[in-house]
Amino acid sequence: MGRSFLFFRNTFVLFVFSTFLLPGLGFTSVVNETLEGDAKLVLGKIEEAEKHYANALKMDPGNWRVMRSLAEVKFKLEKYKETKELVDGVLGMEVIKRNTVMVKVEGYPEPFEAEIVDEKVVTPDGGSNNMRNYVDGKVAKPIPHYRLFNLKTGKMLLIPHQSAKIKYEKVPSRVYAYVQDLHAKVENKLISMAGTKGPVEMVELKGGCFKMGSEKAALSERPVHEVCLKPFKMDKFEVSQRAFQAGMGHNPSMFKGADRPAEMITWDEADEYCKKSDKRLPTEAEWEYAARGGTNTEYYWGNNFDASKTNFCDSQCILNIRNKNLSDGFPNTAPVGSFSANPFGLHDMAGNVNEWVSDWFEIRYYRNSPKDNPLGPVRTNPSKRKGGGTQKIYRGGSWRSDANSQRSAWRKGFETDYRLEGTGFRCAL
Repeated sequence: MGRSFLFFRNTFVLFVFSTFLLPGLGFTSVVNETLEGDAKLVLGKIEEAEKHYANALKMDPGNWRVMRSLAEVKFKLEKYKETKELVDGVLGMEVIKRNTVMVKVEGYPEPFEAEIVDEKVVTPDGGSNNMRNYVDGKVAKPIPHYRLFNLKTGKMLLIPHQSAKIKYEKVPSRVYAYVQDLHAKVENKLISMAGTKGPVEMVELKGGCFKMGSEKAALSERPVHEVCLKPFKMDKFEVSQRAFQAGMGHNPSMFKGADRPAEMITWDEADEYCKKSDKRLPTEAEWEYAARGGTNTEYYWGNNFDASKTNFCDSQCILNIRNKNLSDGFPNTAPVGSFSANPFGLHDMAGNVNEWVSDWFEIRYYRNSPKDNPLGPVRTNPSKRKGGGTQKIYRGGSWRSDANSQRSAWRKGFETDYRLEGTGFRCAL
């Protein structure tokens, strides 16, 4: 009971002090425009809301609160490029857990950090009972206040808008997550607007015999064995997001961009896309033959790793396996074809995203693999997790894996209906 009394006494004293002793320096313009935009948005007056938010942002550039709201209305108005600029700006800011702001109050020499609890509080005596009401009968307009929790003093404050300037500098994690979702939506819209680039380029491969596997690595890559293939065609590039979205009607990729590779793709989706394109996923043997480009070395360029040839987990990578001393120029996925082609004219056969192939995964398959056109292990009951093997193979390594995974013989398996980060595909014919 005592704490409640002290709280209301303190807030009342501050209210009286800020209302009658602080004259106001025009701090209200930004928040007034923002709150007016909020009101118009609730009423469905989108164009008017846009004008108010735009005015507020001109007064206070870099205010994430305004940028987020303006991005929302820009998206509703189908101004996707302008929306992207705003959400990119918010996503480039520092993320924090609490909704903290810097506050400058008239009459106080130093700004202070506070958590903003409420942007618009109207106190019971916010102006409706002043002396002017008795003189001319007009009711004074209520005075809106901020409710703030001063992080230094531990006190709750009520401060009139006209007496405080609020600086939104860091983005609360919940807001950041919301803006990430909006970012994905607008990127998908822009990718749809970009359209496709016409027929997908394919490279004709004459086939023939080659040495598959490696004796220097995991058991699943041994023994090295001879494989002979019929002629076939392979997509020159990994399937891009513009192509995948156009063909499948959705885009689960984490790092959006029309010309970036489709990633976070399940094996089932990759298989369906290729079939819709009158193609198929390559067999594992076809994939390794294409990746080697006629070479027998660990990498298609030689036995030593070369960071300029592939997109891997380099110094800009966010994972703990990153190589701090090497850089490929990209923090995550790169647009398809950003790196030079291998001897067969195929791009990104090492790195960028892992690539699904058609074969089921079996660690010891190479011991019994047929020589001519192997199709991988036979599954008598290939029904997801009901027995008989559940994993399909992916190849080539990605932006989020180390140098070892970029080797031509490297192979792994994963469930067909799970989304695996950094995994895409290309088709064969």
